[in-house]
Amino acid sequence: PGNATSASIVSTPLPEASAASSNSSGRLSNADAIKFSLLLLKDGGRFIDNIDNYRVSFEKRERIGGDMRDVEVMDVKVRHTPTFSIYMKWKNGDTGRQVLYNDEYDDKMMVVKLGGLKGRILPPLKLNPLGSEAKAGARYPVTEAGVGGMIRQMIMHRENDLRHGQGVECVRLSNQVFDERECYCFKYEYSAPEFNELYRKSVVLMDTRFHVPLKVTNYTWTDNAAGMTTEEIDEMTLIEDYAFRQLDLGAKLVAEDFSRDNPSYRM
Repeated sequence: PGNATSASIVSTPLPEASAASSNSSGRLSNADAIKFSLLLLKDGGRFIDNIDNYRVSFEKRERIGGDMRDVEVMDVKVRHTPTFSIYMKWKNGDTGRQVLYNDEYDDKMMVVKLGGLKGRILPPLKLNPLGSEAKAGARYPVTEAGVGGMIRQMIMHRENDLRHGQGVECVRLSNQVFDERECYCFKYEYSAPEFNELYRKSVVLMDTRFHVPLKVTNYTWTDNAAGMTTEEIDEMTLIEDYAFRQLDLGAKLVAEDFSRDNPSYRM
């Protein structure tokens, strides 16, 4: 596992729903759809954790402090061994902005190098990844960034769904193609905030081969939906929209890719 690449690991195929777990139309029952999506996520989590490192293009759009931010696109490098490390470089917005977190450093700090003119003039910043400054620009800490972090968050919600045993409708929709990969598609809708305080609805696309999420779109709650269409409500309540593109599981990354001393990073 320590030297696995996309060529040497093939995610274990999971069986489709049996007749006993689906209704007369062949559609998964609500509970079985949740269980199936959870099985896929756990399998995908094991797969991605066994990848030494990978590269991916990450797109995110988040609502922070009530305001919907613009789409951010960044190149991301991730390493899982010997410890978790991640490097991100922005391709738009604050173009050239860099973030590096490497758990091997004793201070456990993330380093931020601003883009543009500020990045050429100002020194890099060291921030506590769980501190208020670091969290001001993102909904999740850098320690939870990447495909693995996304999977952990999603597993938590699916396990909560099963524990509640009610209050959520999960539907497996027709497969879709995203970033030239065939994907399972699941939609989760909650009846009340007591079953999921954060999300009202989630739509997830998961790679059918490796069982990792490639696109996740989440909507929150509102008390001001009277007279609005479904599309208008979704636009108003969009809280998180994430996409992983160009996932390269066979990337040849080295220790310098995650080093503060990398001369090309100027950190």
